[in-house]
Amino acid sequence: MKRYLIIILLILAGAVAGFLYFAKDEVAFTKESPLYKAVPLSVPLFLEADGLKAIPADNPVVIELAGIPGFNNLLNEISGIQSVIESEPEIQKQLGKRPVVLALDFVGKNVLHPVIIGNLKSAKEREGLELLIEKLTGISRTSFQKRNYNGYAIIDVFDSDGNNELSYSVAGNLVIISPEVILVEKCIRQLDVPGITDNQYFNLVNRTVANQSELAGYINHRRFPELWADLLNSTTKQQENEFGETDRINLKRDVLKIKDYASWSELDLSFHDNRLTLNGITAADDSLNHFLSVLQGQEAVSCNADRLLPKSTSFYIGFSFSNRDLFFKNLENYFVHSEAYYNREEKIKMMEQNFRTDSREKFRSLVKDKVLAAITTVPTEAEMGSLLILNGQSGKESQEVFEGMLTNYAKRKDSELESLVSTFRSSDQQNYRIYQFPYPSLPGIWLGGAFDFVRARFAAFRDDQLIFASSKEELEKYLDDMDSGETLRTDSDYETISRAAESKANLNVYGNINKLYALRHDLFSSEINKGLEKNEAVFRKFNAISWQVVCENNIYFNALNLGYQQKAKNDVRAKWQCRLGAEVALKPQLVINHTNKAKKEIVVQDVNNQLHLVDADGKIIWSAPISGKIMGQIHQVDYYNNGKLQYLFNTNEKIYLIDRNGTSVANFPIILKSPATNGVNVFDYNNNNQYRYFVACQDKRVYAYSHEGKIISGWSFDKTSGTVTSPIAFFRVSNKDYIVFSDENQVYIQNRRGVMRVNSSAKFAPSANEMALNTQGVPKMVTTSRDGDVFYLFFDGKFAQKKTGKFSSDHRFKVDDINGDGKPEFVFIDKDGLYVFNEDGDKLFEEEFDNNLLAVNLYAFTATQKMIGLTDTNENEIYLFDAKGKQYDGFPLNGNSEFAIGQLQNGGPLSLVVGDEDGNLLCYELE
Repeated sequence: MKRYLIIILLILAGAVAGFLYFAKDEVAFTKESPLYKAVPLSVPLFLEADGLKAIPADNPVVIELAGIPGFNNLLNEISGIQSVIESEPEIQKQLGKRPVVLALDFVGKNVLHPVIIGNLKSAKEREGLELLIEKLTGISRTSFQKRNYNGYAIIDVFDSDGNNELSYSVAGNLVIISPEVILVEKCIRQLDVPGITDNQYFNLVNRTVANQSELAGYINHRRFPELWADLLNSTTKQQENEFGETDRINLKRDVLKIKDYASWSELDLSFHDNRLTLNGITAADDSLNHFLSVLQGQEAVSCNADRLLPKSTSFYIGFSFSNRDLFFKNLENYFVHSEAYYNREEKIKMMEQNFRTDSREKFRSLVKDKVLAAITTVPTEAEMGSLLILNGQSGKESQEVFEGMLTNYAKRKDSELESLVSTFRSSDQQNYRIYQFPYPSLPGIWLGGAFDFVRARFAAFRDDQLIFASSKEELEKYLDDMDSGETLRTDSDYETISRAAESKANLNVYGNINKLYALRHDLFSSEINKGLEKNEAVFRKFNAISWQVVCENNIYFNALNLGYQQKAKNDVRAKWQCRLGAEVALKPQLVINHTNKAKKEIVVQDVNNQLHLVDADGKIIWSAPISGKIMGQIHQVDYYNNGKLQYLFNTNEKIYLIDRNGTSVANFPIILKSPATNGVNVFDYNNNNQYRYFVACQDKRVYAYSHEGKIISGWSFDKTSGTVTSPIAFFRVSNKDYIVFSDENQVYIQNRRGVMRVNSSAKFAPSANEMALNTQGVPKMVTTSRDGDVFYLFFDGKFAQKKTGKFSSDHRFKVDDINGDGKPEFVFIDKDGLYVFNEDGDKLFEEEFDNNLLAVNLYAFTATQKMIGLTDTNENEIYLFDAKGKQYDGFPLNGNSEFAIGQLQNGGPLSLVVGDEDGNLLCYELE
């Protein structure tokens, strides 16, 4: 009941002052409100609302938020209040048209509760208020109980069980309402002592409230971290640093350290069709050692993150400044007066002993006007990728300074500089020197806690920038991305939200919410995570957030934008993204890397007929043009029987065999006698790497090629009556070999010489689906007819027909034991529907989609659990269902191709690789 009343209180915050929603004339928003006098000094946050219309119920963002049960209850209660107002003229008449304050304050063990402060002018208005509370709570006014407190009357509202559900007091011309009587009493006591209206910093921000603002928020930075602390993960993590110390990281504890960020902030909330915005100012003072005062005396400067950071960026924070020396002077002054001073000085002293120089001065000299720190990849298990970028004066001079520091370090360790240096050539053929850096914690030590997340283990120069990265692989990927133009400006989420951002600022923060979603368990408490996961579909539509602070004449202006898109972008767990330049044309395949079998690779063709080999980290190893679209599967073969693997596949014109470097092997490619109608299949009868290649062609012949690519004279099959479109199959059952294929008229079951081995008694028109072997029970081949009947073809010529449902001739079919019951299940997709049946033809479940589906694939997660994968290319979404029709957590995800699932690294998590509509190859880690 109390939780319900809190929702009512949120509504009262917009109603108790007169319900401006129904007012026909415009009412000015009061700037100097006596309501502030009752706001306790301890509140971390309070809102001032201009009536019910402060929340526009018809706004697309608000409508989306209505999908969250709690917010939906809020909107429903607004509707309920509107009904009460319309039906009770006395309420409309008695309550004036005035703003109202909703404050949040701590009660007990730091539990937040609301208190509402409004304005009443007469006893009649008080009667109207009592009537409103009675209507909303359903509790009769006759049960309200009155008592005295500090000279004012407090009225307690009890339910039928005697529980105090609500308390309010009319103190002078103020009305104070809360579900916690302690807060009502606290507000009453506040009236008699100096409060926020006596605080110069609050008054500074309050004077700037926009005239047209209908909803303003005030943040008390001294207490605001305590509000955040209750939302964050309280687990303590330990890690050893380079100084031999154990760092203990506890977000709930560490967030309390930012209480000296500033004094007060005021932010005006505005609703737009594609975003929410908060604009206002922050008051900070260097005499109080507020962190924000490090920007004092600066002019706004362009951040240029869109050209300095890669497209894979999930988050960044950066400082931009017009006066470098003043910025670092202010920064050092802040640290001198902070709790972290002595610990920081000790670590800097240890670095300087090894660098044999004033490291602060040297690093400062490497900076021109900005520093940026970024998170790139956010894997579910491994360390996240991070970058630190110093925008320098001159690349050559900066490199000499940096190498001088590392040379001194190497000498201290009885080594040479070159022992710390390696070389790298990017995909654009640019050469870079990569330095191993000995102090990964430098960013946080030098620039402060906001940069603690960066691990600076390796460094390189590119143009005038010095880039530090968390790993050598991360740095190499960054250099590749920059050289190929894969910058942040090409990211659609960033591009959309940057349109609403300031072009110049001093503090810039950006987060791609979908990419950062994978960090939710690390960041937030279990209670918050339950809410996030329960309402995941809604939260994913809020794709990005940006926050900027602009210093202008020593006043700090804030601009915060929360981006919204009606179609969710669900790449929340994308480990990496690889730019192919064109959409994927066929299912990506995970293949063995014979040079490092612990890591797999991905081979994929795009719609421009480029074949790409991509490594496990998303880097393109090579790309090669192919004469046409690859038909069917790409096979790995050991052609030379030496452990080195090649790729064999066909287009409609040729059979290709290429090695891991993208080069053709032996006398391949082979030109086909007639255009192929299916994908080539590869058989190794004796498991000795002496292969046979089978392909069907438009001349209705099935061709068999030898290991060397020559037509086998011993294969005597003549012609089919129709066109073979599915791959030729090879089955070995009871020590007998069967070569099986079908056209639109019949099924052919031959021996290795092409002679009929089984004359099946089943007479039906086969579908274009691939023939499957099922060994559960009596071994049999399984396929479907063109209208969707399932046929079991036994190796003695008999058959069994299974009725399921009527499907079109274009249906797709898979058969396997997907639920581990020892019996096969039948999986169909047809147009926009998924249908799953048991062996008896009983429907287990079905799903209907908005568009026709591309294909259906089955994926083995365990020995007894298989998942069903689908793709909706029109929506750029992929789906994964279990045997009961439940969708896998986090799906649908972005993707418009068939997808592969498997381990990219031995012992690692399952990865899913798929193409998207923007010409990217995406890799997700499945939890």
